[in-house]
Amino acid sequence: MRTLIFLSLVLSAGRLTAQVADTSPLVTASVAAQTVPGGWIVTENRADRALQSGFPATATVLYRELLADPGLPAETRPRVMLALVTALLDAGELAPAAEVLQAYPGPFNSAYQLRVGLLAITTRRPAQARAALAAGKVEELPAADRGWWYFLEASVTDAEGDIVRANGLYAQAVSAAVSDLQRARFVLGQEQARLGSGQANEAQLATLRGNMERFQGTRTGYTAVRTYAAALAELGRSAEAQAELKRQLNVLPATERDAGDQLRLMLGLIAGEGSEEGRNAFRQLLRDAQRPETRRLALQLLVRGAKTPAEREQLRRDLSERIAALPTSPIIEDLLLVRAQSALEDKEYTPAEDDARRLLENYPATTLKAQALGVRLAVAWDLKRYRTAADVIAQLRAVLPPGRERAELAVLLAEAFFRAEDYRNAADAYDAALREAPLAAPAGILIFQRVLAEIRADRLEAAASQLDEAAAEPAFDAVSRWQAEWNLVREMQVRGQAPAAYARVERLLATGAEGVPPELRIRLQWLRARLAYDNLEAETALRLTDELLTALQSATGLEVALRDNVTSTTRLLKAQALLTLGRDPEGLAVLDGLRADFRDTLAAQYSYLVQAGHLSERGDLAAAQRVLIDFVDTKDYAKSEYAPLALYQAALILERQGLNRQLEEASKLLERLITSYPTDDLVFQARLKQGDLFRKLNDFPNARLVYEYLLNNYAGHPDELLAQLALADSLLAQGANNVSNHASAVAIYERLRDLPSAPPDLRMEAGFKWGYALAKRGQPDRAQTVFWGVVQGFLLEPTAAATLGAKGRYWLSKSLIELAQIHEEAGRLDEAQRAYQLVVDNKLGGAAMAQAKLARFRATGGTGP
Repeated sequence: MRTLIFLSLVLSAGRLTAQVADTSPLVTASVAAQTVPGGWIVTENRADRALQSGFPATATVLYRELLADPGLPAETRPRVMLALVTALLDAGELAPAAEVLQAYPGPFNSAYQLRVGLLAITTRRPAQARAALAAGKVEELPAADRGWWYFLEASVTDAEGDIVRANGLYAQAVSAAVSDLQRARFVLGQEQARLGSGQANEAQLATLRGNMERFQGTRTGYTAVRTYAAALAELGRSAEAQAELKRQLNVLPATERDAGDQLRLMLGLIAGEGSEEGRNAFRQLLRDAQRPETRRLALQLLVRGAKTPAEREQLRRDLSERIAALPTSPIIEDLLLVRAQSALEDKEYTPAEDDARRLLENYPATTLKAQALGVRLAVAWDLKRYRTAADVIAQLRAVLPPGRERAELAVLLAEAFFRAEDYRNAADAYDAALREAPLAAPAGILIFQRVLAEIRADRLEAAASQLDEAAAEPAFDAVSRWQAEWNLVREMQVRGQAPAAYARVERLLATGAEGVPPELRIRLQWLRARLAYDNLEAETALRLTDELLTALQSATGLEVALRDNVTSTTRLLKAQALLTLGRDPEGLAVLDGLRADFRDTLAAQYSYLVQAGHLSERGDLAAAQRVLIDFVDTKDYAKSEYAPLALYQAALILERQGLNRQLEEASKLLERLITSYPTDDLVFQARLKQGDLFRKLNDFPNARLVYEYLLNNYAGHPDELLAQLALADSLLAQGANNVSNHASAVAIYERLRDLPSAPPDLRMEAGFKWGYALAKRGQPDRAQTVFWGVVQGFLLEPTAAATLGAKGRYWLSKSLIELAQIHEEAGRLDEAQRAYQLVVDNKLGGAAMAQAKLARFRATGGTGP
């Protein structure tokens, strides 16, 4: 919904007044929304979980998105780049992996050397891989990388021909694996190393074939078959290799299941995970392999081969068959997770959430809990279900050890609460994130967010107190502090606390601005002048605007757009101060200059409404109306965002003049607003006002049609209840000779009076009108019950009474007076006096009349006038 950046014009007490709501140029600088600092954490978590779950291609896309995010902290970029290299290597994207390593800006530590070595050995450069190993230390790596270090050592040793030692290192890598999936990945790497050793030649084939035939039917023979097939494939004779493996599988005894699995795995690897031959081999292994780790290998290869949406859909169908056929499979948890991750990749959120929940609920001790919770977090975040996300983040933090990821999730938890508009919990969560090591975001930003959350939670005193305390903390940088002060002061201004807000800005500006960008100081200076004006200190505002305009002339480093924005809004404020001081010629001259020098700015456009407001306050309604209409009729301003508001205000001015022809002309202006600007936020209000004008013209049928149109087409609008109340008023006006209309009106009044979510003032008004409608229909007994219910619910309950505004108190007074008159007419004079006394005691409107009534009762001895 559009916020009126510059103003909210309202009719109040019979005169048009201009109230500036958000005129500051700082609003357009997104200070209030700077900031939620943890959005990138979701993407990194999602990428990490995808990589851990065997989806390197998905992880690659997410890491690239993350690196393109301007909100990614600079210190996080090297870590993400290394994670991207890992994903690219796992996906077989060697050239892009090399490019990312080439651009890597971080330290050449052991984590970096590990990726350099893995890329080198994969591209058959064992010497460079050995150099990378020499430049790093395994003990410096996190647990998830240590197995890869041993795997790299094994691969280099394998390439150097020391097969026995290589096999020991492969086993060490498997032993160091942190998950079943990583363990399977090492086994797969060993098989792939066999295929890409680079040592095969035609002369060796005869020897390898002889070994295969000599040891046929033995374990040594089955190993020889795989070695022979790998050599054929390496020499480009893939079809022969596949044919030999199929021949061996056909004659393999049924008792040699494990050997058969290894042959079928080699068959699939040679055919390729993207081929139908390869997929069929892996599907059969997933279904029938003897060892769970072999099934996990097949599952991982099926995932890597499913690159398109159609292929992933087929993968999910295959997995669904396996899950249904083997609910007690030793890898059922892996199957559920992979199906969930695959659905998430294709934005199939419901099945992804269902599988993740099933995994967590049916297998509470699963080692895949973090990955499953990661799926649930991604689903909740994508669907903007931030309260659910907060709950999932709390669960995910509970399964993680202290460290970087857990600390980052503390920030994300605060952001989830913030986005869910649960600002109190957000403030507490930001405070907790500030206390958790290592700090996952700059302290200044977290303090800023904590203060902003307190402001949004309507705890301005707490926000001010925190700001005052944080000002002494070195970690609270000047920019974050001034931005936080800005948000606090702006909220104080909106809440009508202009004097306190002005004093706070004065104090802040007096402290100096070391480390604060000039643009932020300029904006705060503008706000100080605005607050002075709001504080009815027009002379001070005039002085401050002149000082600011002078400062702008010499200020350096300001963007042209910002300079124009501040200058134009400052001139506008100066004109307002001059008009308020009665210096009309000078004020109008400033407005003319503003329009000449900054014609296209919002300030220039708003100046017409300022001028109209000033003329209206002086009582020159016709001139005010002309200014507004001329503004809209100006070609350059016909599409201004203030044009609909100008038409609306012109219609209100006509309404104030009260003649039927003026009411009709006002209705035409509103129709122009509706047809010319059909998507504007004011269309609802314009229609609502049209209905009111029809009622003033005694055209109740058309008024009723307008209100019914609004209720049928704007369900859920914030002012929907006003349309319901107005419809009831129209029905009641038509109900003198129509029982159905009267009954419908009474039903609406009753519903609104009893609606807990309705504003108290509106409920009070509906209660009075309900009772009044009953009384005028000859039902005084029911009417007095309704009136008393209103009084009891909104006056005699202290908590409810405190919620009533001026309008609510007005209708409360009318309810008491009507109640008193009903009692008086029925001869219940004691009760009538008690009702009048409540009006007097609570200082409600009509107290003078009630006091006069009570005096008459006393003068006549309580027998009435």
